[in-house]
Amino acid sequence: MRAQSRGRKTPTINWDQAVSLLYPIAAFFNREGLSRPQALAALAAAIDDVRKPAKRRLEHIGTPTCYADLIAAWTRERKFLDSHGRPRPLALSGAKGFAALAKSARVDGDPKRLLSVLIRYRNVRRLGNGTFKLISPYFRASAGSKVAFEPIAYFLDDAAAALTHLLKDSGKRDKSKHFWRKVESARLSRSNAQKFVEFAMDRSLLFFEEMDDWLEAHSEAGIPIRGGKLLRAGLGLFSIYSR
Repeated sequence: MRAQSRGRKTPTINWDQAVSLLYPIAAFFNREGLSRPQALAALAAAIDDVRKPAKRRLEHIGTPTCYADLIAAWTRERKFLDSHGRPRPLALSGAKGFAALAKSARVDGDPKRLLSVLIRYRNVRRLGNGTFKLISPYFRASAGSKVAFEPIAYFLDDAAAALTHLLKDSGKRDKSKHFWRKVESARLSRSNAQKFVEFAMDRSLLFFEEMDDWLEAHSEAGIPIRGGKLLRAGLGLFSIYSR
C-alpha cells in the first residue's frame, strides 16, 4: 500500500539479518529444551530439504510493495477508473496510462519492467487492443512454476522482527499492543478453500484500504518528533493452506 514502499529496500540476506530471522525459532527451540547440537541438526536437515529439487523456483522481482502500491492506485484513483468506478484498461503511455499510474503511486522504476512482473504473475492481462487490464485487486506473488522471492522475504522479516521485539522487550516501557487472531477450518474441499480465499480477499480489501488511509493521514513524514525516533507499525494479512 502507499505508505509501505517508501524507505524500504530490496532485502539481501546478510549475517545480521540471518541471525535476526532465526532468533524467534532459536528461542522456541531453547524453550522446548532442544540442545545446541539438536537445534543445529534440525537447521541442517531443513537446509538439506530445501536443496532437493523443487516444483517451483524463487524469482527476484525487486521491492514487492511497489506492486501493491500500483494496484492500490489503479483501484482507487479516479483518473484510472471507468464510469462505474472500476479499474479501466490502461495504455502504457499517455496522461492516463500505466507510466502515469506509476508516477502517481510514487513508484520508481521502468514502467515496462514493472508491468512485465504484474503480467508474469497474472495480476494484469494484455488485451487485444494493446491496453492492459488489472485482474487482481491484490498482488499475486506466485504463478505456475514461479514464486516471487521478495514477498516471502518481507513476510519472514516482518514476522521475525515482531516476534523478536515481543520476546526481548521487558514490557515495562512498551505501550504497543501485540495481538493475534486467526480463523480457519480443516474441513474444506479444494473448491470451498478457493471460494474462501476469494471471499476473504473481497471482504478484507476495504478494511485494508481504510487502514492505509489512516496511516497516510497520520504519517509524520518530515515532521520532527519529540522524545525519540519514528516507529513503524502496520498490519499484515496472509492466507493459510495445509493438508
